[in-house]
Amino acid sequence: MIRDRGNIKWNAMMLPEHVKMLREWREKDRCEEKPVLDEWALQDLNEQLLIACTNHYEVELNIWQNHRTSKVAGKIAKLDDKRRICTLEDGRSFSFESIYGITIME
Repeated sequence: MIRDRGNIKWNAMMLPEHVKMLREWREKDRCEEKPVLDEWALQDLNEQLLIACTNHYEVELNIWQNHRTSKVAGKIAKLDDKRRICTLEDGRSFSFESIYGITIME
């Protein structure tokens, strides 16, 4: 069985530019594409946001931010249609474009 040391033996021969390019490539590879919602899904999402805001329900929002998806929990404090921003009670705010899913946790 061959017991190779992997990149350890090649580190001395790698130029700093190569290391930088490998790091950038790895970071780019971790990026996720933004989920695309059709018209019906957007309308359903807006209705659920409005219901959760008016009834003060606890929600879990699916957010796409910085080329990554994440889940954020909280209660919606304010929906601003002019600026298209959803603000949670803890002060965090997200644009409507970054929200691609919502789960109401009654």
